[in-house]
Amino acid sequence: MKKTNDQKLAIITIKILNKVLLFAIIILGVYFIAGTNDLTIKGFALNDLKAQKNRLIQANNKLELNALSSSSYSNIKKRVSNLRMVAAGEVNYLIAGAEAVAKK
Repeated sequence: MKKTNDQKLAIITIKILNKVLLFAIIILGVYFIAGTNDLTIKGFALNDLKAQKNRLIQANNKLELNALSSSSYSNIKKRVSNLRMVAAGEVNYLIAGAEAVAKK
C-alpha cells in the first residue's frame, strides 16, 4: 500500500500538531508551577505579617494600659505628695477697666 500525498501531509500535520501541543503543555505546566509557588510564598509572607500585626497590637495594648495606669489619679496623687510642694491658697484676680486697650 502506497500512501498518497494527502495522507502523508495529514500525518506530518498531526505530528507537528502533537509537537506543538506537547510544547504548549510543557510551557503551561511550568507557568502553573511558578504561579503556585508564588502564591505559596505570598501566603507564608501574609501569615508572618498577620502574626507580626497581632504582636504589635498586644504590645500597643500593654503600652496603653501602662500609660493609663501612669496617669491615674491615685498614681499622680502619690507622685505629687513626694514633691513636697505647698498647696495654693485663695487666688485673687485683677480686673482691668474697659479702657485697658491702648488708644491712638
